[in-house]
Amino acid sequence: MTLGARTLVLIVLLIAAAVCAEAQQPPPREDTRQSMLGEATLGLLPTSVAVPEARARGSCLDLPVAPPNDRLQGPHGDSVISARCEVVEYRVVTAPSPPRWAVARYRWTSIFTAEDAARGPDARDTVTEEEVVLFDASPGPAVRPVWHARFETGPYAIWRSVTPEVAPTRDGTTLLSVMSCLNGTGGCGQEFLHRHADGRWFPVRQPWLDQLPPGFVGRILHGVRIDPASLRGDAGFYGAADPNCCPSERLLVDLALQRDALVLQRHTVVREPN
Repeated sequence: MTLGARTLVLIVLLIAAAVCAEAQQPPPREDTRQSMLGEATLGLLPTSVAVPEARARGSCLDLPVAPPNDRLQGPHGDSVISARCEVVEYRVVTAPSPPRWAVARYRWTSIFTAEDAARGPDARDTVTEEEVVLFDASPGPAVRPVWHARFETGPYAIWRSVTPEVAPTRDGTTLLSVMSCLNGTGGCGQEFLHRHADGRWFPVRQPWLDQLPPGFVGRILHGVRIDPASLRGDAGFYGAADPNCCPSERLLVDLALQRDALVLQRHTVVREPN
């Protein structure tokens, strides 16, 4: 093979490798298919131990969280002076059949040394956070935390809310929905985890978005709300001239869970009433 031919072959191989690498790139995190998937999976608590239900109702649990510098946006120094927590809510989630589930919401207030040293050694920074915890509350006197999310509140908060919902599937497994809503008008993202019959959790892919007609995903600006029990979804469907507040149409979808993926069954576009 001549030098020119070898050069041509090398160029073709490099182009093919670049195309292949580009095709393997995951969708960006702002894409609805990504949303909070990484955070939702990290919220699993596979090695947690059961506690008396009275304790879960009456006091906060000390669950593992990322270091302050990794999870907090607001000002805070390097040292925690004090931290207190109160139970805002504890409720049992009823289901058609066991196991039962329960959800708790905690409110954390942490006092740090001041991030700005110029304020003096006695200055303090205060950070508030909310934590939502999902418990396996199978019949018995104890409950076990299986998933949680802790996020900052107040003026520096990114997330407005994180809401878990559980629903049984037709196969007797459990589907966990995590709806994460941004502050402002950023909308919400929804991800799912699937608990198999052996108790293990797996992330759920959402290929149904790619099964929509071309151009549809670009008109879903503020996320989709999917009912984990019926797997019916509803989303604002924006036209080019629609204001941010008010889509002129809605996209309705019916989905099905196939193994660990949500696939499209049918879709409908309806006009919004004026």
